[in-house]
Amino acid sequence: MSVTAAKLGQSPLTFDWSNMLRPGRSPDAALHSKEGFTKAWDSLKRRFEAGEVGFYQAPIDNSLSQAQESMALAESLLSQGIFKDCLFLGIGGSALGPISLLSALKHKCTTGLNFHVMENVDPTDWKYTLSKLQPESTLVVAVTKSGTTFETMSQLLLSLEWLGRERWKSHVVAITDPLKGDMKAFAQQQGMKTLHIGPSMGGRFSIFTPVGLFPAALAGLNVKEFLLGASQVRDYIEKTPVEKNPLFIVSSDMIQNFPKRPIHVCMPYSTQLKQLGSWFVQLWAESLGKDGKGFTPLSAMGATDQHSILQLLRDGPDDKVTWFMTVDKVEDEVKIPRLSRIAGDWTVPTLPAFALLEGHSLGSLLRTEYRATSLVLTKNSRPHFTIQLDTLNERSLGAIYFAYSVMTAFTGALWNVNPFDQPGVEEAKIYIRESLNSERASNTDAAIYDENSPVARLRREPSSRPDSDGNYE
Repeated sequence: MSVTAAKLGQSPLTFDWSNMLRPGRSPDAALHSKEGFTKAWDSLKRRFEAGEVGFYQAPIDNSLSQAQESMALAESLLSQGIFKDCLFLGIGGSALGPISLLSALKHKCTTGLNFHVMENVDPTDWKYTLSKLQPESTLVVAVTKSGTTFETMSQLLLSLEWLGRERWKSHVVAITDPLKGDMKAFAQQQGMKTLHIGPSMGGRFSIFTPVGLFPAALAGLNVKEFLLGASQVRDYIEKTPVEKNPLFIVSSDMIQNFPKRPIHVCMPYSTQLKQLGSWFVQLWAESLGKDGKGFTPLSAMGATDQHSILQLLRDGPDDKVTWFMTVDKVEDEVKIPRLSRIAGDWTVPTLPAFALLEGHSLGSLLRTEYRATSLVLTKNSRPHFTIQLDTLNERSLGAIYFAYSVMTAFTGALWNVNPFDQPGVEEAKIYIRESLNSERASNTDAAIYDENSPVARLRREPSSRPDSDGNYE
């Protein structure tokens, strides 16, 4: 009998893939053999070791994680005692990582700093958020690896105006490339505090850089424990034969199911992990959606979405694989009271709906809800697997982020897809840049130049041309 559940070494994660369906032998069955696994993993390891892709080394290499620098800067800023809010500017991986991490561990945040992550350039939301903040007590953190991200840079300009020039050096932190980009150049010019995202650290894998670690430290979370959880999963991967690694086995199963089941539903049974589903959606879609391949990821939450999506998962098109996430232990299970006790009258009759719940807890009820949903899918031959976290803390979160990242990388390598680029996203950026340039050129009212600038003079005097040094007469 083959093993279909395993704890990932010393990490706080357990994988159970006993309910994954395996189709018959496919034309590319060689990919799903020990030799296929070895070839895919070796190709990834070469990229890791060459320094082309950095997330795999980050948990054990501070030059990549910048953990020490992130913790030191957070401690320095918090010690000033002036910041009540953090306005965090980022989009995509620069926002989803911090959002999901802080949401998952909000019960462990200790500094009292309120985070406002601005991940979209929605003007109504922007004005509403700033209306609740005071510039003198707000720390602005701007994240853009390239230093040119349109959404983040536009919000940074608005933030700088709102803060006032006198606060730029003291109230702004830039997280960007260590050597290049407009953000880096501007931060250096203005003497702003900076943290760095290494060139090999892709945005959707950047939770293991200051993008994730700096806000974690600002919130009072244990960054070392977070990286320990990631390193424990990494250690397990290093020591486990490829053909026995659950991350690789499940990746292979999903590829084999792809022709029939291209939709993946990430469904944590934990409100705290709801935003992790959103992070997963970007990771899975942007990394693997290329060359006519890729899964369509959806985010749901148990037990809430048993009252919405479960019916579809059971009786709708058989085109989905469900990822469950559960938490084994919580600090307080919250026992459900007896009606007679809270009424203060032992003669109060207990109705059946109350009697069924009395003596249980919310924690046990949530676990029962998960098991029931899993059983429903199993009895209807709908494939699913479960990742169980021992508990919700920094170590387990570091482990789950890292496990998902490795699964994504391996799935791409096994499927002959590059999981580390995003040509579709880059194409859209080109169109946005062209449109912005076109609109600026055609709308003199929107020009950023003053009336005495060379460009403004050129508009007034079309015959004027720059000399060989670029100066205007």
